[in-house]
Amino acid sequence: MASTTPLPESYNTYQLPEIKLSHHPASSPHVTPVILVILNRPEARNAFTEPMTDSLETAFTVLGADPRVKAIVLTGCDPTNRTFCVGMDLALASTGRSYHFDKPLRREAYRDGGGRVSLAIHRCPKPVVAAINGSAVGVGITMTLPATIRVASNRAKIGFVFGRRGLNMEACSSFFLPRLIGTSRAMRLVATGEVFPATREDVFGGLFAEVVDPDQVVPRALAIAEDVAANVSGVAFQLSKELMYRGPGSPEEAHLLESAVFFDMIRGADSKEGIRSFREKRAPDFRASLEKDPPAAYPWWEEKDAEAKM
Repeated sequence: MASTTPLPESYNTYQLPEIKLSHHPASSPHVTPVILVILNRPEARNAFTEPMTDSLETAFTVLGADPRVKAIVLTGCDPTNRTFCVGMDLALASTGRSYHFDKPLRREAYRDGGGRVSLAIHRCPKPVVAAINGSAVGVGITMTLPATIRVASNRAKIGFVFGRRGLNMEACSSFFLPRLIGTSRAMRLVATGEVFPATREDVFGGLFAEVVDPDQVVPRALAIAEDVAANVSGVAFQLSKELMYRGPGSPEEAHLLESAVFFDMIRGADSKEGIRSFREKRAPDFRASLEKDPPAAYPWWEEKDAEAKM
């Protein structure tokens, strides 16, 4: 989904409620290849609200459309590194001052805020590294499931606690969670609503690419994002992600689709640059874009309209 918002000259000064954006390094006056998106309600442990929903949706749409940006790191503002996001702001929700609960709304028009954010992250063509620098429960963890890579604090507590709040799964987690860790592990997390340490590999089964000390979460996520931004073709990444999430249902169909895409990619500018830079032992300079020169098979799926019909 293309952004209709003009691209900012600087993300350091780009204002969105309840989040902040930053160049990396922050001192750079120019837009950098890696941008941080930071949940910015530390006084409320970054609890998720309607304004935060709108801001995250806007941020990932704008960053996805910005050719200067190659990778994104999502994290939470907490100087103590104890909390990434505590989930939905229950205090606001109970007063009817958030999530449209105080407005006339048809059931058919309602879209959960976590789902809107998850779709924005999923549809963002840039790699997204979630730096889970503290505990995350509810939508605090489900919004990170569409991220490309997740790095978590070894002191973080993680919980899919919906059942204990009388709620069902949201934020597209019924799609992403079982695909990431398997149905059996996903069912345990959802059925019990139990909170576990992020270090429990037996429970989370590879959900987190790395689990590190709290003060190393953001630096490690940034290092991964920098490496991807410098060395990976954005077009190749985007196509591979879509092949996995929007691919066909059998090995034979996958073979046919991959072959059709590969036919054009291996003749494309980024493939030529990738091979040339490898032979010349230098960093690649990938410049291709799906907008300008997509493979003939792209897109191979029909986009589902998930916008609310008010």
